[in-house]
Amino acid sequence: MSNDAAFIIQQFGGIKRLAKAISKDPATIYRWTYPKHKGGTGGSIPNSALGKIRQAAQHLNISLIDGSHPSNSLPAATEQTPHTHQFVNWFRSTAPYIHAHRGKTFVVCFSGESVADPQFTDLAQDFVLLNSLGIRLILVHGIRPQLEAKLAEKNINSQVFQHLRVTDKHTLELAKEAVGIVRTNIEAQLSTGLANTAMAATGIRVNSGNFLTAKPLGVINGVDYQFTGEVRRVDSHAIAESLDAGHIILVSPLGFSSTGEVFNLRSEEIATAIATSIKADKLILLTEQTEQLSGNNKLIRQLTTAQAKTLLSETPASESDANLHLQEAIRASEMGVKRIHLIHRKINGGLQLELFTRQGSGTLISVRPFEDARPANSNDIHGIIELIRPLEERGLLTYRSAETIEMDIEKFHVIEQDGLITTCAALYEYVEDSIGELACVAVHPNYRSAERGDHLLKMIEQKALSFGLTALFVLTTQSSHWFAERGFESAKLSDLPETKRKIYNQTRQSRILIKKLL
Repeated sequence: MSNDAAFIIQQFGGIKRLAKAISKDPATIYRWTYPKHKGGTGGSIPNSALGKIRQAAQHLNISLIDGSHPSNSLPAATEQTPHTHQFVNWFRSTAPYIHAHRGKTFVVCFSGESVADPQFTDLAQDFVLLNSLGIRLILVHGIRPQLEAKLAEKNINSQVFQHLRVTDKHTLELAKEAVGIVRTNIEAQLSTGLANTAMAATGIRVNSGNFLTAKPLGVINGVDYQFTGEVRRVDSHAIAESLDAGHIILVSPLGFSSTGEVFNLRSEEIATAIATSIKADKLILLTEQTEQLSGNNKLIRQLTTAQAKTLLSETPASESDANLHLQEAIRASEMGVKRIHLIHRKINGGLQLELFTRQGSGTLISVRPFEDARPANSNDIHGIIELIRPLEERGLLTYRSAETIEMDIEKFHVIEQDGLITTCAALYEYVEDSIGELACVAVHPNYRSAERGDHLLKMIEQKALSFGLTALFVLTTQSSHWFAERGFESAKLSDLPETKRKIYNQTRQSRILIKKLL
């Protein structure tokens, strides 16, 4: 990690943002940039502050690796080696995601604020990169700040109720102007290809056709929204044809009726309507802030639709963007979109971090907590071994050879996330005794706070019931409290089936716990 003050400040987006991230006075940060004869640190960050900066960077997904080298020399081989290994490890870890996302359809919604941001060039390059990896992209943009600037310029008052602007004729004309300017600027950015790469001259095709039919919103709670509308229909066939041709689709927040009228629409509603209509693989909402935080201000990385509803109900009623995005995510999930991602658009590379790393950078919302909980198959053997070997070495699990796992693979259930087996458990049936053994329960250390063990335990219990079993037993040396909290009670060796008693390992002295299922 670099201790260069200028570099660190730049990565955090300025002195004030860095000061806020590490709870320091901005004046302190300024002193780091002063020369020593003026009471500063000469451009170096004090060692006492590096720890806080590292923690803040990790929380905000900010890279603190300075890859620059003097232009007149090459880095030494010893300096190259860690960087080389880091690149190789990174590339290997992203390869499964590249493969998994190729050919998938993502709808991405971003605000007019993001378009106005000088950093939008980077975001546009990220879109082009995703397109180059074979991802079918539909981009939906907003125009709020651009329209408000035009309204202010013309001294026109505009009312907004519950995130919906009342669009009169004058406002509609200004909305058309704003859309034209914003859409042109976005197309210009997308048309540059991947700057400073061999793909800079590749022809990125952007299609901005009229893919929506709109209708007037009408009068709601006594408010006539005039030319504010909502989506009536999405032309899924036209969208599919354009995506099949390799085009990036760009959709603006205007819709047209069958009679030729124009309506001002919410970009978030458009994105949801398109995602549900074409059965998109993902709906991605790029937000203006990190919105979904736990009580201790940590990012909530995953929510079920039900959990998102509970979170929304516990939030004071407001018209904040955070509530709007959560409402839209819930609606999209209930209408069939499997995965909705809320990503803070100001995170440098937030899209790539969310899509190509297991840690992610935002909040994932889905109907079920774990989409990939399933019976194991032969392709999972290596992943199960990688998961359980560290636990076997610590004495938490009994050793199982690869051959044993292969022979018993139909007894295993797993939870997989993006190619990684995060959780496994096995059920061995003793049908004559109407009891089953819950064995080889393991959860990856990076995923132990997400209730995966509970979810898989319920699956095993359901499977045991389907076999006519009335109880489960488990042998454990260090996890008895976890099982006790889930209804298992202490038992004796004599309570086990006779065949299990004969092979019970007296050396391990595992505790015996049993749970009644009926």
